[in-house]
Amino acid sequence: MSPTIRETADRSQNAFGADLIEALTACTELINTGRASAGDGLRGVADVASFGRRYAFAGRPAGPADVERLRSHRARLDAVAVACEAGDDDAASAMLNALLTETGAVPQIVAHDGRGPHIHVSRPTAPLADRMAAHFAMSLAELVVAGESRRIRSCASPTCQTLFIDLSRNRSRRYCNSRTCGNRLHVAAYRARRLAAGRSSGIGATGTASS
Repeated sequence: MSPTIRETADRSQNAFGADLIEALTACTELINTGRASAGDGLRGVADVASFGRRYAFAGRPAGPADVERLRSHRARLDAVAVACEAGDDDAASAMLNALLTETGAVPQIVAHDGRGPHIHVSRPTAPLADRMAAHFAMSLAELVVAGESRRIRSCASPTCQTLFIDLSRNRSRRYCNSRTCGNRLHVAAYRARRLAAGRSSGIGATGTASS
């Protein structure tokens, strides 16, 4: 019997397509340009244009107005991510619907730059900032509709706020990078346990008995 739209999907593993994963990756990268401790990653037109080239946004090139416009869209996408991470799909849906409307989303099937058919969410004549925001909003909308919005999360390290998409089978990923943030947290926890054990046994942090 074929499953109906009302039946619960098997989520034992993600079945995200390459285009969606690329869009989600780009979306988190954009949001992280506003979360970076080193300062805003969108400093001027060159940054917006570079981002557009990296993710093959064809159409109208970046202009001066795209900088502030994309920063504004970025803040709204970040708010959606926060809502998704908190499990508030209703708030995320409302914000995404508003953003899709305001950026003039008009889905179209296109093929360019050697890529096969894929969907563009906006017309190529729309401002680059709007095309980016609409595309990323649609990728987040797909997660919400699939019941997978909590795959959007912030790094568990208390010194890091990097956003990432958890594509693990059991949604177990906790760090933006397990070899950096994850390892640092594990080392800190290990040192804290050793220090606590030393204090309870009368051994100092240097490993010698305290007088």
